Amino acid sequence: MRRLSMVLAASSLSLLLVGCERPKAAGMEPPPPGPIPVSVESVKIGDLPAILEANGQTQAFNTVQVYSRVSGYLQKRNYTEGSKVSQGDVLFTIDPSDLSNSRDSAKAALMQAEASYENAKAVLARVKPLAEANAASKQELDNAIANERTAAAAVASAKAALSQAELNLGYTKIKAPVSGFVDKSKIDVGTYISAGANGLLTTVYQTDPMYVNFSFSENQRLAYQNAIASGRLVAPKDGKYEVELTMSDGTVLNRSGKIDFTAPFFDTATGTMGYRAIFKNSDARLAPGQFVRVRVKGLVWKNSVFVPQKAVLTGEKGKFVYVYEANNTVSARAIQIGEWVDKNVVVTSGLAGGEKIAVDGLVKLKPGAPVTVFGNKQ
Repeated sequence: MRRLSMVLAASSLSLLLVGCERPKAAGMEPPPPGPIPVSVESVKIGDLPAILEANGQTQAFNTVQVYSRVSGYLQKRNYTEGSKVSQGDVLFTIDPSDLSNSRDSAKAALMQAEASYENAKAVLARVKPLAEANAASKQELDNAIANERTAAAAVASAKAALSQAELNLGYTKIKAPVSGFVDKSKIDVGTYISAGANGLLTTVYQTDPMYVNFSFSENQRLAYQNAIASGRLVAPKDGKYEVELTMSDGTVLNRSGKIDFTAPFFDTATGTMGYRAIFKNSDARLAPGQFVRVRVKGLVWKNSVFVPQKAVLTGEKGKFVYVYEANNTVSARAIQIGEWVDKNVVVTSGLAGGEKIAVDGLVKLKPGAPVTVFGNKQ
């Protein structure tokens, strides 16, 4: 009995489920996909600015190492390390005592030489008329003339020694050779300094103007030279290029620079040719050693076919675009591309200009797909 009851219950449940099932009505199948909405633009032909990009690094206009020109004890540091100084500002003071004594000794030596010279002149003045009157010998006259000349030379030598002593005393005040930012001191106050190469005290960096160094590879340079030779690429008539800098945070420097140096040879270690641009930097926006992105402007691609970068896709066979056809479908067109310029890319083959290509809504597209155009960029 129990088994029979279970069978009857299962049968009843099956009938109940069958009764709840709705029959499919005619025409209820999912509709076929409709046209895919896309935005299109016409392929353009015209002149397009050529922008050359490279990584660069800033360099101080002048980097001047400050040495002591005299020996002595470092008495005082007169600047704040890392601060900006003006040309002629006193950076260090060396104890002037010894050199002051040397100056005083040189003064005394000059006074002595001048006294000897005056005496020699007086002797010559007495001997000369006596010799003319044959009251003094020719030898006495010659001796008097020689003594006067020797005394005159001694005066000149003493004056030079005094001038050098005064100059050395002036060197005890070590001044900034250029305006700029000054590095930390290399020698502590109280240290005895030797003049010359062993007396490096600090370094001053002149940062206005500022240099930016960058380079292009040999292949890049040859490619641009060939393009210019063929007429596809036109250089500025005056040969002057505008240089734009993008900082590491993505901001663009609010002023442009000019190229002021091109290396005469390739660097054999890197295979690149170096360039240098110069920028005004009175606001100290640039500091030596910064890494920047360099954009060189001035070249122009003449009569070039170009499309928006976002329209270019990459497939198994390379780059392609979707061309909008007259029957409201799209077809894939293989292309070869050249330079990328801002939001556009130069097309070297595959498009002739005037065609319409899809620029938005590309994700769902495939060759032959029906499309509907939105927007007003046709």
